[in-house]
Amino acid sequence: MDLRSQVRNYGMTITNMKKPPVVKAEDKSEPQHIRALQGLSNGAEVPYDATLRTVTHEGSRTPKLPPRQTQKHPGYIRNESGGFFTS
Repeated sequence: MDLRSQVRNYGMTITNMKKPPVVKAEDKSEPQHIRALQGLSNGAEVPYDATLRTVTHEGSRTPKLPPRQTQKHPGYIRNESGGFFTS
């Protein structure tokens, strides 16, 4: 087995391990949406509403972290030995 097929197999393994997001509601199926977009790219007259797909899903599952302070306050300076102190 050459390296290329090993990489391809690894990529497919990773892809197959990911669970697709759970769709709660949709106004049009994915194949219908793809057909409408393909027709639009081929130059066919496709109604605008046919190219839109509204999907309701669970949303991101990443934990929400509190905002972090990105800058030190103006009185925060480095002392002579390399440490920090506030004035």
